[in-house]
Amino acid sequence: MMLQSLNIIAQKAGARLDKVNDRFTSYRLALYFLLVLIGWAAIGGIFNKVPYSWYWILVSAGWLLAVCWLANKLLSKFLDIPANKESSLITALILALIMAPGQNGRGLVITAVAGLAAIASKYVITWRKSHIFNPAAAGAFIAGQFFNQFPSWWVGTKFMTPVVVIGGVFVLRKMKRFTLALVFLAVYLLYLIFTANPDGHFLWLVLISTQVLFFAIIMLTEPLTSPAAAKFYLPYGLLVALLYSITRLGLSPEEALLIGNIFTFALAANRRYELNFIRRVKEADGIFSYVFSRPAKFQYQAGQYLEWTLAASRSDSRGNRRYLTLSSSPSEKELMFTVKHPPQASAFKRKLDEFKPGSKILASRLAGSFRLPADNSQKLAFLAGGVGITPFRSMARQMIDASDKRDAVLLYSAASDAEISFQQLFKSAEELGLRTGYITDRHIDDAVIRRDIPDYDDRFFYLSGPYGFVNAMESLLLKMGVIYEHIATDYFPGYGE
Repeated sequence: MMLQSLNIIAQKAGARLDKVNDRFTSYRLALYFLLVLIGWAAIGGIFNKVPYSWYWILVSAGWLLAVCWLANKLLSKFLDIPANKESSLITALILALIMAPGQNGRGLVITAVAGLAAIASKYVITWRKSHIFNPAAAGAFIAGQFFNQFPSWWVGTKFMTPVVVIGGVFVLRKMKRFTLALVFLAVYLLYLIFTANPDGHFLWLVLISTQVLFFAIIMLTEPLTSPAAAKFYLPYGLLVALLYSITRLGLSPEEALLIGNIFTFALAANRRYELNFIRRVKEADGIFSYVFSRPAKFQYQAGQYLEWTLAASRSDSRGNRRYLTLSSSPSEKELMFTVKHPPQASAFKRKLDEFKPGSKILASRLAGSFRLPADNSQKLAFLAGGVGITPFRSMARQMIDASDKRDAVLLYSAASDAEISFQQLFKSAEELGLRTGYITDRHIDDAVIRRDIPDYDDRFFYLSGPYGFVNAMESLLLKMGVIYEHIATDYFPGYGE
């Protein structure tokens, strides 16, 4: 009972975080977080709380922003590769927080080389269109080799730590990387305990007075160079933590991370695919599917998602990247995602509407554990809110094509009958055991669940939709006695309108 209560409390806390995070994409949130850190550092410089003056902190940050932005723009245009503007700015701000600010001509040259090397590493040191090394770590390492001046990691001070922790909670929640960061920190602290036998005060000082928290939150979890699949979090976090901690190896933090990136490349590489647009399909009122070519040998499971990047010359505050679930089935020859177009659509969706056959989009970071269980005797319940129907479309199509019979109930909540998608497909899946109920005149509540899913306590629930819907359904199910381990959620805060 206590565990159930704790789960409800955690779920409510997560909902509050998601409500804030939903306003931003992952990259924009990280960018704002780093800008706040730079501003806080400048305040610290005024009061001598950090090792550098406010003036040089801001000059160095501005210099790196300009260098990285220009390098990213030129390389993207020259190599004809879609670029994310936020990522270059994020790299610049990380370098500004870990490298000593350039306070003279030589210092500015060193930081410029670090910025150029960081951005170049994203375009030159690549595999199948995806970069291998953390850009900031690569830039700092290369500049250090050329000038024998290595990062000071000055962000690791008591003054900076509170902001690092507060912002880090939002970033880790957004990127779903708490487990990875905690694995790293746990191994790091355990190594200290078993090798140095420190007291509690010493461990506390290590956490608040060194770069370890910033490293774990921002550097270690960089999306494209850390494993996308959760099963690799433990070995990746363990490896980097040991490389980071074992002093006799003589590795700097950036070197430990770069070696860890090789692990990701070797065992959990994140391939990036350039896909051709084929067609757009109207599924319902304001809901459209976008169909793309499927690369040879590309394998995935129903319910998984990809990160999609548009080569947009202009983007709004939500940026030009989205995490979107594949609404196509692994049994189909094409890839497809489905989105809703609100009256005030984002620049991302407006750009999609301009697509012509042959237009390009980049897809990467296949991941997601929102998948059907291997045991097809497990009773299932699907709760979908609005465009959250997309993974269930993928699953239903897979069931039909594989003649996979399952005892499953789908409750599909939409604003109106005109916004219901894929009705014919779900009807076709009825002979395989899928029963579908459409809810348009009310919200899904305990009465609806008890009426349409009377054996709900025997079923494994899948929840998909906007954050408000998913959180409300999860809270409702917990109150009805469904155990936490029997609930899977598919929700990406800030997925973008």
